[in-house]
Amino acid sequence: MSSARRLVTERLVLATATPQHLLVELDDPSKLQPLVGGTVPSQWPPDPEGSARLRETMERLHQGPQEIGWWLRYVVLRRGPEGQPVLIGRVGLEGRPVDGEVRVELELLPEFAGQGYGREAAGRLVDWALDHREVERVIAEPSVSRQEWIRELLELGFEREGDELSDAERGTARLRRRREAWLRDSVALRRGAKLVAPGPNQAIAGLPQLAREVFERLLTEPLRDPDDLCREVRLYAEMLANAALDDPSVDHELGRDIARTCEGLLMAITDATPEHTRRQIQAAARYFVTEEDGDSDLEIGGLDEDAAVANAVAEHLGRSDLVANAD
Repeated sequence: MSSARRLVTERLVLATATPQHLLVELDDPSKLQPLVGGTVPSQWPPDPEGSARLRETMERLHQGPQEIGWWLRYVVLRRGPEGQPVLIGRVGLEGRPVDGEVRVELELLPEFAGQGYGREAAGRLVDWALDHREVERVIAEPSVSRQEWIRELLELGFEREGDELSDAERGTARLRRRREAWLRDSVALRRGAKLVAPGPNQAIAGLPQLAREVFERLLTEPLRDPDDLCREVRLYAEMLANAALDDPSVDHELGRDIARTCEGLLMAITDATPEHTRRQIQAAARYFVTEEDGDSDLEIGGLDEDAAVANAVAEHLGRSDLVANAD
């Protein structure tokens, strides 16, 4: 499953840089392979003059675990030209939000440009950033010479600040993606795909054995308003995020992923959705927010069954697009 340290897309893995990654890259980039999980091309790095920025990033990461995820990530193509994972670039933010704003940057090796990898990597990272309530907007300020990167940002829903003439005079374009627009677009996408509704007697594959008793009890609970349950799911994910500030072992990123799966399922309910399907969706959401499932969600591994339940229900109802990526 995706986390602050590792984001996954259809073709890519975004591995978060730690001080160890940066020390190794500054010393000998060829030794990055075991850390990023991909072959390091002989042409690496994409920015030969970027050592000063790597050192600055390393200093910021030493400030504490709260910085994890807000800086550099290595972009690994899961299946490279020779069928093996290969390191193809970097994508990253420039630190935690300041006045609600973060900045995104991208560097790809030239041979991997023009194939949509930049859009895919940046899109996943922008989603991760805007999923944090403290982020109001993501900005990018590419050189006007990077027309492909500007086009990909526009495809991701970024908007220009100013016009192309003023960009040309300045030498850089300024684009932004607002959280309110991202939320609106995300809801539209989640509502877009329809649920499959297997019969009421068809078993849900993948439910953990230890979770079945609680899940079956939750199936019998009275149905609630889906919007109210959505709000409860979001508040619970926020509680986990706040708890993680005092205890870094709390896997609030996993909690956020589970919340998004549950919200997506709840948003997909329509007037035509059968009652047994509504109950399955609400049971998955309730399983996430209840502490009656036998383990504490604040402990290491405490959210694993919650994730398995939400993912099993999503798969059962034909919404694999809502299933969090597996590590």
